[in-house]
Amino acid sequence: YLLFSLSGCPRATFAGKKGKLSGDEILNTKFKTSDVLENDEEIKQLNKEISELNESNSEMEAAMVKLQSQISTMEKNLKNIEEENKIIEEQNEALFLELSGLSQALIQSLANIRLPHMDPISEQNFDAYVNTLTDMYTNQECYQNPENKDLLESIKQAVKGIQV
Repeated sequence: YLLFSLSGCPRATFAGKKGKLSGDEILNTKFKTSDVLENDEEIKQLNKEISELNESNSEMEAAMVKLQSQISTMEKNLKNIEEENKIIEEQNEALFLELSGLSQALIQSLANIRLPHMDPISEQNFDAYVNTLTDMYTNQECYQNPENKDLLESIKQAVKGIQV
């Protein structure tokens, strides 16, 4: 058997030289201990910042959920108010129609009764006529003479058939 030595092989010699590095070369090619510590501190700092960002994101998400809940509640309230307003508008329309009917009935009933110093009742002077009637009935003591008593009685008879 022939024993071969690696020292005679040109490839082995090159590999051996390549594998032998000095201490300085090792420190220059590999991380120094201080570099590892600096990297470790940077990683800790990055982890801390990631934690803070995650916490901030969680707070923002919670705030968004709360805001969405408030918006949803406000939308429901607005919808309820709109529905209530619609009902009120319908009631107002019905009341307006009823008032219009009552006004027409009052005008027809009092068409032949003339109040002192006034034209016969009409749509144009309706408010003034009603105000005068209200004053007459509120202050009946001022209208105690026989002529005014007859007028008040005539008005009572004229509006007696109006259904309110």
